[in-house]
Amino acid sequence: MSKLSLDDAARLQYSRILWKNPRTRRRLLYVWEHPDHPHRERFEENRQLVVGLLEDSDPQAYVDSLEPKKWSLRTLTREIPCVIWEFWDESKEAA
Repeated sequence: MSKLSLDDAARLQYSRILWKNPRTRRRLLYVWEHPDHPHRERFEENRQLVVGLLEDSDPQAYVDSLEPKKWSLRTLTREIPCVIWEFWDESKEAA
C-alpha cells in the first residue's frame, strides 16, 4: 500500500475492518445506499468493484486483476464512499 497517501490508506484499512463484521457491513451499506447520500449513485455504479476491494485479502492484487486496467489502488480506494454520521446513527435501528 505504499502508493497510497496516509488518508487513502486509512480509508481503505478502516473500511476493510468495518466490512469484515456483518453488523457494521449492514450499517455501511445503509449509509452508502441512503437516498440522501451525495455519492450514492456513484457507489451503485462501482459497487461490485468497491465490495471486491473490501473483501479481497490483497487489495493491490485485486486491483491488478481488474480488466480493463483503468483502476489503480488509489483511484479505487477513493471510490469507497464516506460515512455520513447522521445516517450512521440512523442505521443503528435498521441494522
